[in-house]
Amino acid sequence: APDRRRHEALRRVFGIMVEDVVTESQKRLTALAPKSAQDIRNHTAPVIQFSGSLFAQLKDIRVFLFTRMYRHPEVIEMRDRTGTVVRDLFKTYISSPELLPENRRADQPGKTALARAVADYIAGMTDRFAFQEHEKHCT
Repeated sequence: APDRRRHEALRRVFGIMVEDVVTESQKRLTALAPKSAQDIRNHTAPVIQFSGSLFAQLKDIRVFLFTRMYRHPEVIEMRDRTGTVVRDLFKTYISSPELLPENRRADQPGKTALARAVADYIAGMTDRFAFQEHEKHCT
């Protein structure tokens, strides 16, 4: 049920955004009354844009999300921890490629091929698996 509510909320928000940008853009096009595409290119102000009120509301949402989510201490801590896990795993697999599953080892010799194989292997990991591998090989 939470996924359904989230999906419905997003659908409504996107619907409002689309309706707003279409309505505002139609007003601007009517006011501009362009005779050609060049008239629109030569116009100094944006022609396709959200209304001022929706633009302000979207700005408020961005500020809220930035301060309450993207820069929330727990999010920053997890991002930093994840970065550490990825870096540690990369260094570990580069220095001990035998830890890689055989089917994930570099097909060709050389540092570049190994680095690509390690990067691809780590990129394909789930968060849980990456943390497990880190626990197993790096602590």
